[in-house]
Amino acid sequence: MISLYYSHPACSMASHIALEESGLTFEAIAVNLGDEAERVKLKKLNPKNKIPTLVIDDQVLTENVAIMWHIAELAPAAKLLPDSPLARAQCLSMLSWYASTLHIAFRQSWRPEKFSNNPSAAALNSIRANGRETFWAALQTLDKRLANSQFVIGDHFTLADTYPMVFYNWALIAKYPIETLPNLTAYKDRIIARPSVRKVLDREDCNLLD
Repeated sequence: MISLYYSHPACSMASHIALEESGLTFEAIAVNLGDEAERVKLKKLNPKNKIPTLVIDDQVLTENVAIMWHIAELAPAAKLLPDSPLARAQCLSMLSWYASTLHIAFRQSWRPEKFSNNPSAAALNSIRANGRETFWAALQTLDKRLANSQFVIGDHFTLADTYPMVFYNWALIAKYPIETLPNLTAYKDRIIARPSVRKVLDREDCNLLD
């Protein structure tokens, strides 16, 4: 029994997409992070009190990269990991970059108070500005990578193609000029045309389908 606890527009969409792509049978459980009772329930499963949380039978797994990697190993036929050792390492490199750079930069821009003990407007505005600059620069780097490629790694969909949908959605929410990145935008259109991805976006009522 596999259960994924997710919330929109959280980063859990990456694991959600990986699960749909895997073909594994699972239950998707939406969590309202603004509801204290639901947060208390989530914390009983995951002491970090974070999304995503994956439960397999009575075992709990947290953190997107670990969750997606385990999903790929549970469903080898889905080929969510590249075949060659080097390509697998490149996939892991991209996932690490997503989690350590893009995700953190956006969080700095969106919730700067989480990164400082100084509540002054000047301090928070500085963190916010730095986060926006870093996030936007990373999106531009991803756009260049996709200039001559249908997918992030190799010639087919892998785990490296899940997280970018999270970032594109966040960029829309935070009003970045994402439409000025032609390769990333064309890539987004290709990815959301996949039936499994559309199923996730519809379940999460994501504005990427607008």
